[in-house]
Amino acid sequence: MARIVLNPAIQIISGDVGGFIYRQQEDGSLVLAKQPLPNPDRVPTEAQAQQLQRFKEACARFTRLMENSSTQAAYKQLVEERGISSRLRAVVIGDILRAPKINTVDLSKYMGAVGDTILVEAEDSVGISRLTLSIYDTTASQVVESGEKVITSQIASVAEWEYTATVAVAADHAIEVRVAAYDLAGNQIETSKTK
Repeated sequence: MARIVLNPAIQIISGDVGGFIYRQQEDGSLVLAKQPLPNPDRVPTEAQAQQLQRFKEACARFTRLMENSSTQAAYKQLVEERGISSRLRAVVIGDILRAPKINTVDLSKYMGAVGDTILVEAEDSVGISRLTLSIYDTTASQVVESGEKVITSQIASVAEWEYTATVAVAADHAIEVRVAAYDLAGNQIETSKTK
């Protein structure tokens, strides 16, 4: 890695200097990039155009997320925990572009009785903010019960929840357990499992 020691007379350098773009970061570090030459004839592929659109939407969503003081505080706490190399905007936009994953919906201890448990595990690149679970009786076509776990204490990229059933289901009825995971950016993923 190259090292540059600037003349002490130069306090700040930013903008376009000799075809290079200089940008001073909040932490005092300096980012240097070569300005690309524009090509007016270049037409992006369909995949590139879709990704560019997703990124534009993520940038707009970043602005909306930062208007919420509690969400902004949670992301700032995360950036501080990760260290100075992480940038708030990059972390938030990266989180917006990646939805959470539900790794486990374990029904092995659920038999339809009160007190039976269902284990749910979800993960996200930044943090899971809440999990929801509903038990649907497909034979009777109705929701038997539902619950929600809101994760407020700390930002954790992996969240586990052991849900305890409070309503019994008839033994001859088919059951579908529906689980949803939400990340800090508001992305949602759903899955279901039958028993």
